[in-house]
Amino acid sequence: MAEPTERALPFLERLGMAVLRRTPAHPAVAGEDDPIHVLNADERRELRRIERRAVRRAATAGALSGLASATAAIWAHRWIGPDGSPYSAADGVRFWGVVGVATTIASVFEIGFLYWDALRSVHAMATAAGLRLSAEARSGEEHDVARALARAALELPNPPERAFGVDPHRETTRLAVVVASILYKGKIALTTFLLKAGLRSLLGQVMGRAVFELVTVPVTAVWNAVVCFLVVREARLRTMGPSAAVELVTHALAEGNPSPAGRISAFRSVASAVVRTQDLHPNHQALLRVLVERLGPVDFDEVDDARRFLRDLGALEASDQRLVLRLLVIAAVIDGKLTRAERRLLAEAFRVAGRRLELEQVERLRSTFYGGDGLDFELVRSLAD
Repeated sequence: MAEPTERALPFLERLGMAVLRRTPAHPAVAGEDDPIHVLNADERRELRRIERRAVRRAATAGALSGLASATAAIWAHRWIGPDGSPYSAADGVRFWGVVGVATTIASVFEIGFLYWDALRSVHAMATAAGLRLSAEARSGEEHDVARALARAALELPNPPERAFGVDPHRETTRLAVVVASILYKGKIALTTFLLKAGLRSLLGQVMGRAVFELVTVPVTAVWNAVVCFLVVREARLRTMGPSAAVELVTHALAEGNPSPAGRISAFRSVASAVVRTQDLHPNHQALLRVLVERLGPVDFDEVDDARRFLRDLGALEASDQRLVLRLLVIAAVIDGKLTRAERRLLAEAFRVAGRRLELEQVERLRSTFYGGDGLDFELVRSLAD
């Protein structure tokens, strides 16, 4: 798969890459031989420190933005008329004009700071873990990680286009994709609106206007903190993904390469996890890239046909089944999520292969990898074998 040049990337992604490229590197905590996908105690401590500081800054930015909006609303209430008096249509226009301008200006500065600080924070996390992100030093793989980190920091969804023949939306209707995209892009504005509407309904009758406006300040701060926490956690996951893919595929293929039929099912196992997740995570792309390097190109049709994967799995030799189930478990957890559809896929695959699935152990694998403790391949082996 040809990677797009940086000039061909969307504007926000190019902007994020530029900030990452110009941000001074954080001192690396990892040693020369320390794998990126396994965080040692010093790295975990440093990354937690970076995360905490980023979350505090995000909360502060939200509080200041909310305070600016609340102050404008309080001032407008007093300017327009006595507290609690009814407004005319003209009063409403004047009130929302003042509050709207103040909120817009505060929000522009808030969002700009949040994106800039998120980029700086994920850069610090990546370089502290030993990843090189400068334009001069990074390899092609590290360029891909930089793109993934830029998208995580800017809260951009993963690209919807196919990769290695895999269409993440193969089993999704076009309408569902459009609706999901709209909700993703509007989640902050929609959540804030619903939150304020709910507070107004519950508290507006029992407290004054000024007090109500000030109540939204800590709520905005908490919301920013939660979003920032999720962003930096996702960035850490994407930092670990490529090196984890190399080591995990090496373990999975330790007994030798599969038969031609097993090779096809190996690719389809990863592709099926992507289709059931409905999202081509950068760690999935890394996993597919390593498989191509080890097993050759995807030179067959319908690599992302999950039904065909399940149908063919039962006819494989036992050694091929073990390999395919290992890859399926890895693909299910390497993106840090274990969706309901993935659970069903795992259950069906293990049933077809005549093996008992221990979902709680799969969840344990996901949790430990998401927490930065690496992925216990011996547990993967025991599940599949």
